[in-house]
Amino acid sequence: MDVRKLEAFCKVYELQNFSKAGEVLYLSQPTISSHVANLEAELGVKLFDRMGRKVMATEAGHVLYTSAISVFENLSEAKASIEMLRDKVVGELTIGCSTIPSHHIMPKLLTNFSQQYPDVRFTVRTSDSSEIIKKVAAGELPVGIVGQKPTQDGLVAEALMEDDTVVVAAANAPWLPKGNKAVSVKDLAKLPWVMRERGSGTRKVLEDALEGIGQTLQHLNIRCLVEGSCETIAHTLGGVGVSVTSRIATEGFIQSGALVRLDVPKLEGRRNFYLIYHADRHMFPALKTFVEFARNI
Repeated sequence: MDVRKLEAFCKVYELQNFSKAGEVLYLSQPTISSHVANLEAELGVKLFDRMGRKVMATEAGHVLYTSAISVFENLSEAKASIEMLRDKVVGELTIGCSTIPSHHIMPKLLTNFSQQYPDVRFTVRTSDSSEIIKKVAAGELPVGIVGQKPTQDGLVAEALMEDDTVVVAAANAPWLPKGNKAVSVKDLAKLPWVMRERGSGTRKVLEDALEGIGQTLQHLNIRCLVEGSCETIAHTLGGVGVSVTSRIATEGFIQSGALVRLDVPKLEGRRNFYLIYHADRHMFPALKTFVEFARNI
């Protein structure tokens, strides 16, 4: 249904006159009549009874006018909201995060951001790095923070901060080697392992480290597969197995003595967390401001 025809109908309804409606809308009387006639043909009902120069709305006309006014009010609200989005840092912003950024970077980042820009509401969607990268590339998410650098065309990746991957185990695990001596990869491979899911940035760092010494995950005694860094740490703390995970995520447990860091330099690594977004995506002020803010964490 053409908005221009609805506008003409509403003005005729309000003024009860085709000519006056045309004057207000800067349209000719025949054009106004044509718009109304087209609406009547489209709806299959008569909208006005012509009574000389005066027109009276039919029952169908009253129904259409009520609905049309609601449509125009909604359009006005939408226009006002869009103008506000265009000019002010307001609105809703969805951010995709891999698990470690979601739990250990985003809370402080959003707290600091919200102190300056309290009119922005956030939805944080958590998944593994590869899934977040895929959704940002497809336009399903406007921005993400992940532990892998994407390779997809069109994606911008800006390094935010570094993190080390460390080999940890529960301090009271019965299978844990005694002492603080370095553990060989061969001995470590025999221990039970807690392993992240495919697509995890942490797992990718471990796979790269193993590849560097001519090994693969198949050489490890994987006891448990989990999804997410919190699950990895929980199962590791419970003594299920040893794991390679984030230093940022585990340093509190290491300091408290609940976890011990095993000395296995060959399986440790360093990686960046990246802020990612699509180069072709238009940025309203909320998204643009968040990206600029995140760069300075």
